[in-house]
Amino acid sequence: MDKLSDDLRALFNTPICPYCATLYDPEHYDEVDECARCSNCGRTYQVAAEHRPQQAHTPQDDPLSAAAQSDNLAQFREEADRVSKAIMRQTAGGSYEMYERWFTEALEPTIDKLDPALRSQAIAIATELGYIDDPEVMAAGFGPGLCSISGIDENYCHCGRHP
Repeated sequence: MDKLSDDLRALFNTPICPYCATLYDPEHYDEVDECARCSNCGRTYQVAAEHRPQQAHTPQDDPLSAAAQSDNLAQFREEADRVSKAIMRQTAGGSYEMYERWFTEALEPTIDKLDPALRSQAIAIATELGYIDDPEVMAAGFGPGLCSISGIDENYCHCGRHP
């Protein structure tokens, strides 16, 4: 009877997805985002600390300290602002879509150099400035009748390549 009681206690003390009531699986816990991802519906939700998987603590495997992460993100924000202003000057008179594409292309090497643990936060910062995070949007052209450089209707584009 004790085993049954222990099993029931464990079952009823285990977190569940608040969206679809699927039992929490510790293998679907994301340390970077500090949340669990439901194996059924795919949504994320918070889990109490006692249910989070234990991580081996080795000093060489420690991610950047909170202060170092904050400093790196502050430096990234300054760099993104600088790149944004430079691209705004280059694309003055063009479309916003052209600015987005050029800004994204100019900022990608900086994002790639960042620690993988900081990339999602850096992309969120860059998205506020016009960064395109969707590869399908970047791969797509501006469309028929629109200039491939400026994104403006070919009849009104100022780039000089259209009749």
